[in-house]
Amino acid sequence: MYDIIIIGGGAAGLFCSIFAPKSLNKIILEKNGSLGKKVLLSGGERCNVTNIDISPEDDYFGENIKAMHGLLAKFSNYDMIEWIEKHGISTCIEDRWRVILESGKSKDLLDLLMRESTKNGTEIRTMFEIAKIEKMDDVFLVHETSGNIIQGRNLVIATGGKSFSQVGTDGFGYTIAKQFGIEMTDPYRGLCGMVTQEDLAELSGSTLDLTLSLYDDRKLLYDEHGSFLFTHTGLSGPIVFNAVIALGEHLRKLGIKESQQKAYFGEHITIKLTFGEKSMTKKVKHFFEFDKKTTPMIRGDEGGFSNEVILHLADLKSWNEAKVTGGGVKLGELTNTLESKKIEHLFFIGEVLDLTGKTGGFNLQQAWATGFVCAKGFERN
Repeated sequence: MYDIIIIGGGAAGLFCSIFAPKSLNKIILEKNGSLGKKVLLSGGERCNVTNIDISPEDDYFGENIKAMHGLLAKFSNYDMIEWIEKHGISTCIEDRWRVILESGKSKDLLDLLMRESTKNGTEIRTMFEIAKIEKMDDVFLVHETSGNIIQGRNLVIATGGKSFSQVGTDGFGYTIAKQFGIEMTDPYRGLCGMVTQEDLAELSGSTLDLTLSLYDDRKLLYDEHGSFLFTHTGLSGPIVFNAVIALGEHLRKLGIKESQQKAYFGEHITIKLTFGEKSMTKKVKHFFEFDKKTTPMIRGDEGGFSNEVILHLADLKSWNEAKVTGGGVKLGELTNTLESKKIEHLFFIGEVLDLTGKTGGFNLQQAWATGFVCAKGFERN
């Protein structure tokens, strides 16, 4: 019998195991052959640990963004930086205030997480395929497909979302939430590229700084200035990734289901790109005929120089290419230690929650904070 069973050995699950009381028997059950796959890939395998400049209202999406204030008050971005540097790992600040490992090796952080988890008495089992989970009396029973059963008094769901299946995420946490009657917001793709109706393949690989503005008809949904990339199928880069989350939130509020999205995109969603003359390449200028100042895709005063292009959204890149999942378990369903208000001793942390950050370390910070807060709650049990 374990005191705490943690399903999922990613950032949130590992952090929870590190800070939970050492006196409690803990086990992490991971379906992959190794832990922390997403940690390893973060920041282009350089690990974007957190961000130095966090404002929940500006940097997170979800029904209850304000909850992030409380989480950061208990474990902030500065707390994370201090914690890893205390363990001998140096960090540096890069563009967009991203905090990156100075070594440039995300494995350094994963090794630290694994080491501290084990030091805190956590048992780790990989390649653990779950057939079902049930609760009998006050005990959770986790059934492995092999027939083995793991029993525990507390169950922590840290399984991530349903995007980026390369790291093993498949929406299992949502299945558990629904099984126990816990309300969710519908999951949607986040941090992925956009597919445009216009053929931009000729510009593929062109990178520049610009302002992206996203519209539903004439209503401005989101705008941001920053790094941008043209691809064979459309648009990519940090500001595009962030705009996709904003779009997902907008569609959720409208009640538009995923099966209805492509049709809605085609009829309503437009993207305005505003170029700076100095940052515009000759290739981009020629493609959009800025040098001729005449094209139906240009919007500006007739006869004067315009630096705006209007594009039309056809679709988003696939779930496999989305780096995070928006939506998830509603924070209103949970206590301030992330325990279900309906099912005692059942907890949800990390990406499975309806609290999604922009690209740039915000989602890992959410994982650290929720894992920490959940773990510290066990000290009072």
